[in-house]
Amino acid sequence: MKAKNDETGATIGTDNGLIGSPEIKCNPETIELVFRTKREFRGKIFVKGHYSNPNCRVDYGKTTLDSRNSVGGIILSHGQCDMNRQRMIQPEGMQFSTILVISFHPLFITKLDRAFHIRCMYREIVHAVSSGIEVSAIATQTLEYEYPFPNCIYTIRKDEIDGPILKYARVGDQIVHRWECLSDVYGLLVHNCYVEDGQGEKQVIIDGNGCHTDRAVLGDPTYVESLNMAYRESLVFKFADRIIVRFQCQIRLCIKDAGGCIGITPPMCFDEKEKTNELFVTAGDSAVHSIKVSNVTDGQSKKRRLMRSPVSERSKHTVDADLISQSVYVLDDDDDNAGDEFHNFREKLVSSSRPFRREQSDQIRQNILEVCVSNTLFTLLICITVVALLALTTSHPDML
Repeated sequence: MKAKNDETGATIGTDNGLIGSPEIKCNPETIELVFRTKREFRGKIFVKGHYSNPNCRVDYGKTTLDSRNSVGGIILSHGQCDMNRQRMIQPEGMQFSTILVISFHPLFITKLDRAFHIRCMYREIVHAVSSGIEVSAIATQTLEYEYPFPNCIYTIRKDEIDGPILKYARVGDQIVHRWECLSDVYGLLVHNCYVEDGQGEKQVIIDGNGCHTDRAVLGDPTYVESLNMAYRESLVFKFADRIIVRFQCQIRLCIKDAGGCIGITPPMCFDEKEKTNELFVTAGDSAVHSIKVSNVTDGQSKKRRLMRSPVSERSKHTVDADLISQSVYVLDDDDDNAGDEFHNFREKLVSSSRPFRREQSDQIRQNILEVCVSNTLFTLLICITVVALLALTTSHPDML
């Protein structure tokens, strides 16, 4: 398995660089990257965002390599250094991914450095074994059909469900979480969601049943009638002293045909904000059905019994997968004027030169006008003087 990068780097002041592309080895328990350089490599290789962790980098600044066979590399265990672990459904298997940076300068990050997005896909192979005796006068033929797994994505949208995919935001901005599978055959359940800061810190925001853990952060997902999409409005938040947030959720796919999603999705969630203790199923803009309970404890117990009843997902064919949203860079909002100041600053960058140019243009036009008026008056005075002299000469020829 090869990492893709068409460019090669060079050390400062020397003709160094990569020989070809780095080689990726997807081992049973580890991922290994190996690369060769033209000359002795005195730089470092590290996991992006984790340079300060000595277990996530290899420093060759004090290591002497054989210049005839300069080889560098790094070995990471699965899940080490905040490595992404994602259960895939198309193709089916487990994917581990991370970003590794090869830096040729021993001290600084320069434009010559190279970053590689490493992915290792471990396919799951299912073997069906059966035995039996069939007695029949006519040979039988078995016909099978399997629904293809859909393509599922998780995006953070700006302002509304169909808004643009968000890249930058400010604390308190309106956003919409959107989970969807591009299929009319499967329904989905969103569960086991957490938010991470890119440095290894994570916080659960939707539990294993698909219900919220803190409504102030993110409420229960709302499911469309076709069950192939869920969404939830929220406000932007972030971890203290961090600028990036990213979300990861598990989804459970079920086949809607013949009631295959009943008891799986939508989930039964308890709304502690209601005055009456009530369980409800969120679908569309209203509750599908609700059940009155005597108290919160009974409600939570009843919820667990409903989620794990005989008609639940345990008796149905389901597939689990992991979805990861895009990373969102969040501007810190220390006071009410932070957003306005940021907006005004951007406006100044865009149009700072325009008023000055208009003033210059107006001043130039005014100067030209003044010059033109002065020249016109001067010419008029000359004409009047000439006419007066001619008239005077005509009336008094003896003056010549």
